[in-house]
Amino acid sequence: MSKQIKGKLLLKDGSRVLVLGGGPAGSFFAIHLLRQAKKTHQKINLSIVDRRMALDSSRQIQEFKGCNFCAGIISPRLQKELIKNNIILPSEVICEKFTHIWIHGLWKNFPFKVPAGQTILSVFRGTLPSKRGEGANGLDAFLLKKAVELGADIITGEALSIQYNHLNRPLVMIKPSLGNKFTIESDFACICTGVNSNLEKEFKKDSFSRSFQKINPLFTPPKVRPTLIFELKPGSRYLKKYMHKEMYVIVSKSKKIDLDHIVLIPKGEYLTVSLVGKSIDRASFPEDTGQIIKIFMSLSRIQKILPDITFKNTPIACTCSPNMAVAPAKNSFSDRIAMVGDALGARLYRDGLFSAFISAQALAQTVIHKGVDQKSLEEGFGWVTKWLKTDNRYGRLVINMVQAALKSPLINRILYQTFASEMKSKQQDKWPLGSVLWKFGSGDADYKEVFRDFTRGPVFFSTLTGIFKTFRNIFTELFFGLNWETYGRYPTVIIREKRNYIKESIATPLGIELDASPEMERMYAIKIRASSQKIFTELGKFGDPSGKFLRIRFVDIKRTVGLPNQKGAVIRYSIGILPIYMDILLAKTLPGKALLYKPSGFFTEQGKLLFDITPTKDGNNRLVLYTAFDFRKGKSLLGKIFWKLFKKIFPGYAHDVVWNHAICCIKGEAEKKHSDELPGP
Repeated sequence: MSKQIKGKLLLKDGSRVLVLGGGPAGSFFAIHLLRQAKKTHQKINLSIVDRRMALDSSRQIQEFKGCNFCAGIISPRLQKELIKNNIILPSEVICEKFTHIWIHGLWKNFPFKVPAGQTILSVFRGTLPSKRGEGANGLDAFLLKKAVELGADIITGEALSIQYNHLNRPLVMIKPSLGNKFTIESDFACICTGVNSNLEKEFKKDSFSRSFQKINPLFTPPKVRPTLIFELKPGSRYLKKYMHKEMYVIVSKSKKIDLDHIVLIPKGEYLTVSLVGKSIDRASFPEDTGQIIKIFMSLSRIQKILPDITFKNTPIACTCSPNMAVAPAKNSFSDRIAMVGDALGARLYRDGLFSAFISAQALAQTVIHKGVDQKSLEEGFGWVTKWLKTDNRYGRLVINMVQAALKSPLINRILYQTFASEMKSKQQDKWPLGSVLWKFGSGDADYKEVFRDFTRGPVFFSTLTGIFKTFRNIFTELFFGLNWETYGRYPTVIIREKRNYIKESIATPLGIELDASPEMERMYAIKIRASSQKIFTELGKFGDPSGKFLRIRFVDIKRTVGLPNQKGAVIRYSIGILPIYMDILLAKTLPGKALLYKPSGFFTEQGKLLFDITPTKDGNNRLVLYTAFDFRKGKSLLGKIFWKLFKKIFPGYAHDVVWNHAICCIKGEAEKKHSDELPGP
């Protein structure tokens, strides 16, 4: 039943609403509609049609085995909306709560700590992978249960066609899981069938899509692009060690496989991998699935993130090749009928669950408060299509910009240097470039906002600083003859907010105090996937011919007294044939934990060089390198002038370049020998 006022079609008490599809979009719409109806004192009879969901006699959800075609990420924006609408995900639905997002470029990577007050989660939507066990909790069943608690009914079956009856009401033909086909008349039909049952390339073959186009001739389905999603099962212990509460967004450039977009998402025992790119576009699934996964897992960049995982030793638990909406549908609604979720469209490569929530919420509010005729739907709901169209247009610009930048070693290096400078000098919420990259990686803002921020003054001026520092550092590397060989270039910057805390934490075990404001002070940190003893052994090669770090042109560094990592050992820095040198004495040692060197000689009056190894929560170790000293001052006027000039010759940034290279070499060597941790539960 419905009523009509001055050309408007409105729902009233007893109206029947059909929701075609029991995924998140359908459940979100049902939840919003039933709550809005209750507020306006309307009784709505709502039924959700889904072929994999059923209600038993006690109104408990029964979910049939099947794939839900989704990477399963709850973005910060979606989580805020869920909490705001009192939809609280239970712990049994949540697979992982992330503390960090990494954006991987070709030259260097960008780590982002999830800001306070924001949450990123991973979930499984359905029953797969099958080895999760009977009764495994998925997002879809949880949301559907919420809708049922509000009064929704479930019809187990598949919608075959839709048309108008003689009263101009939607008439839907349904094929149930058991029994004969039947039709249901409704006052409003919400289509939430996604883009994987009605593929764009098979649109003409799909009876439901063809039937909708007969009653809405201007309708055009969303443009789609294929995706390959698969689950590996390396085990929770392995994932804790190598991806503990971390999600990776990777921009790839490989001759082996042409991929634009890679996402790695830990989920307890499992790792979900989502791939998009020309190699996926050209593939024939499922025939090419195994070969693509095999090539992907052999990539050197993936092996660095996931060492020892191979196609042979790590089970592939589940694979699917769903479509991803890359442009919204056109003319997706008519009298009493509208689309939401992926059937309408989604944000480009990001946050499809959030766009499903927004479209479902907007439609529910329109249906209750404005009407169900086409004009009312346009007034209250039409903006969603325009939003998606605009967002995807800017999304293509932003994604192309970021991919081009991160695939270029030089531009990637400039952006990282810009980002590193912001980390050292500003609080996290004040990073110009960092804030934009966070929004890009996390999906925490519309692409239009990301593009606008990318092209504004703060990012421009911050990047100018990055350009200057990048070329300065390149020339410094060339001057000192630093060779990266096969070592990865890892972030070693300590953010401004943590510097004092880390200084205190590395001084306390040694029973010392670090000076508040030495003339030259530098501190670096890096996570190493190796035991503390292996790292300590590598540090013992300081000054040895076998050591790989601190091999610097023009400077000879060697141990002249004592044994590796033994108190009293002396490391001498000398400059070529000149009679200029500096000795550093190993004054304190804590085996497997810390080394404290005290420099003296021509360059400095006092100072400290400190290495500290601290266990991390994921079973790895963090190596912190701290160096600080005061330059000699000189007593005479000539001496004072000399030491001021000398200080200019050895600026702080030269220490950054040299020690960043050194600490990455230490990591590379320590991890090279640490290949005994194979995947396992």
